[in-house]
Amino acid sequence: MEQPELIGRWQADMPGQSGPIVLELAPHPEWDGTVKGRILRPGYSAIVVGDVHQGQLTMEESRDGTHVSGNWFGDVVEGSCAREIRGEWTDEADRPFAFTLRKLDRP
Repeated sequence: MEQPELIGRWQADMPGQSGPIVLELAPHPEWDGTVKGRILRPGYSAIVVGDVHQGQLTMEESRDGTHVSGNWFGDVVEGSCAREIRGEWTDEADRPFAFTLRKLDRP
């Protein structure tokens, strides 16, 4: 999986967190190979920036655009055609929550 497969809309299933949670990712305007977008959660949205390298997703989430309010670490699910990622999200208090991201856009 590379940056082009990460671009688009993703639905996050995250037990213990209110949903729906949707991520909208686009090419980062300043850093080649990375994405920037937003995450829509019930009651608020936040900025997300990240990338995928050798099948591993790393993203930072920020409610105010300055401070990190969440970190995403995950792995592309083998055999998912780069349409599913599973991992762990940690909030600003370092509490971990498992997640599954599934691509909403059709190829």
